[in-house]
This record gives sequence, structure tokens and C-alpha cells, in this order.
Amino acid sequence: MARRVSILALGLLWACTADPREAVEAGVGGDRSGCGEPGSNSHLVSEHSCACDAGYDWCSEALDDFDCCPIEAGEGDTGDTAEGPELSCDASLVERLVCVLDPALPEDPKASTVWACNGERWVEVPGYSTFACMAEGFPFAYGCVPGDPEPGFWCGFGPGSPCDPTRYAGVCIDEDIIDTCVWGLRTVDRCSRLCAELDAFGPGFSAGACSQSDPETPATCECG
Repeated sequence: MARRVSILALGLLWACTADPREAVEAGVGGDRSGCGEPGSNSHLVSEHSCACDAGYDWCSEALDDFDCCPIEAGEGDTGDTAEGPELSCDASLVERLVCVLDPALPEDPKASTVWACNGERWVEVPGYSTFACMAEGFPFAYGCVPGDPEPGFWCGFGPGSPCDPTRYAGVCIDEDIIDTCVWGLRTVDRCSRLCAELDAFGPGFSAGACSQSDPETPATCECG
């Protein structure tokens, strides 16, 4: 979970913009003693960050508990571990972030993973996209996209709850704002932003508007 894993720069931003309780939960200024102890299945990403080893997640919600337990494969989960970046990782790259797309779903940011260099190896940081987007004032994240020198984070407005794009009938709130399913997450946002900034309906668009011929017809974003 992202609250224990915070790269310093975004952690400080979070601390300055969120309330004190949320700042502690984001892992800013917390005590990291116990992270990386034998048998804990956790490791330091840097002096500010602690993460579970691959295939493990936090055993409890306690902020001072750094023990990680094996992740049980859920329905539809193959149990495969995400592939890390094929890049060097040394002391000069400590806290460097990299976004790795899923080769099977390169167009879906939700399938992407964020990795951080701890000075020796790349460590996957689950939930970091959500942490980054919430630090910027967004309620949820779709995922990350590769960038140089830092990855970008596709952030969304709306509930962010899971949805099926083939079954969720979108609704136009007005001529720009749509309530619809984007990358499997319920979204209430401007079509102009979804088309031009997030490339949610394909690349190359510079504008967008919400289109719905009648209340019985699902709404769509018409990009141009």
C-alpha cells in the first residue's frame, strides 16, 4: 500500500497539502526501524520509504508494522510477478522512479507498474500512482505512463470505482462533462480533458465534447 512507500519529493508535497493524519499515513516522517529485518519480507527503498518484497503485501494496517505476508492469488490472477525495468540501478539513481507498461496491455495505464531504485535493485511500489494523484488533489489514478526523466501519472475525477465499459451506459452531465467508464474505472470528467490530455479514446486529439442523442442512448465523448 502506498502510505508506507513515499518518494521524498512527493512525500513532502503530500505533507504540505494534506491534513496531518493523512501525511503520516503517506509515510512522511515516520519511523522506519523494523523495515528490512530478517523474516519481515520488507526492505528499505530509501531512508524515507519501506516496501514489501515481490509477492508480499502488508500483514496489517498498523503504520509501525513492517511485516509482509504472501499475497494469495485471487480469481483470474496467474500469480506472475511483474517484470521490472531493464535499467541499471545504483547509488546515483536512488529514489528514481520508472513506469513499466504491461506488454499485453500497453494501452491500459491501469495495468502499468511503478518501480523505484533503492541503490541496488529496482523495487515495485504498488499503489504509487494513486499516492501521486492524491497528492495532486485527484481522487484516484488510472495508472502511470513512461516519461523522461520521471514517469507521468494519469489521474481521474469521479468515484473511481470498478466498472465494465461494455455495460456501463455513460451519461452527459452537460456538453463537456461525462459520467462514464474509462479504463475500467467510473469517471466523471470533461470530455475535452479525456480526449486531449489523457488520450483515453486514442492519441492525436486536441478537443472533445459529450454527445448523447437521447436519454436512452449511452453518452460518448466525441474527440476531434
